[in-house]
Amino acid sequence: MKFNLIASLTCALLSVAQAATSAYTVKAGDTIYGIARVGKINLTALGAVNPRLDLSRALQIGQVIQLPVITRTAGQPQAAVIRNASIRVSWSLPVQGVITTPYYGTPEHAGIDIAAPAGTPIRVSKPGTVTESRFDARTGWGWTVVVDYGGGALARYSHNQMNLVRVGDTVQPGQVIARLGSTGNSTGPHVDYRVTFNGVPVNPLSLQ
Repeated sequence: MKFNLIASLTCALLSVAQAATSAYTVKAGDTIYGIARVGKINLTALGAVNPRLDLSRALQIGQVIQLPVITRTAGQPQAAVIRNASIRVSWSLPVQGVITTPYYGTPEHAGIDIAAPAGTPIRVSKPGTVTESRFDARTGWGWTVVVDYGGGALARYSHNQMNLVRVGDTVQPGQVIARLGSTGNSTGPHVDYRVTFNGVPVNPLSLQ
């Protein structure tokens, strides 16, 4: 059963890689997530037709990437329309501080550590819904908040001194959701900030 599942996924990715594509030239302010969101393209499919594209790195102006043409049923358009003005996605870091641990892209550290004085407000940059607000002792993250921004985007803020939101709360850009701390497995006041798109870790700095 496991072999059949892996084989099916492999065949699906090969089909995507061999499918028709359209070229897109990166403009100022573009991000991987913005392009994928507006074009309604799964990040896995985007990576399959761009094997040399590192999804964790910032795009470069003038860079050309391939967009998979989406096959649809009769009567529907066959490809998503990408409007340049629509894919400007603005993200900001949750706190102003010193990045003490960069993004490694590994399960052990698929985010960045930002050090700042204890009690510093932690803010969100996009509207969303709080899906977690708890003390996470199992992973060592301490007080943690997870915000679902929609479109497959999740942001996790950990090692907080205290959480200021509850599960189900709707948050707005700039809203304070927690206070920076050193709870859990931590050696000093900082926030462990992680972002994923459709479950794929992304370097938060590539979204700036």
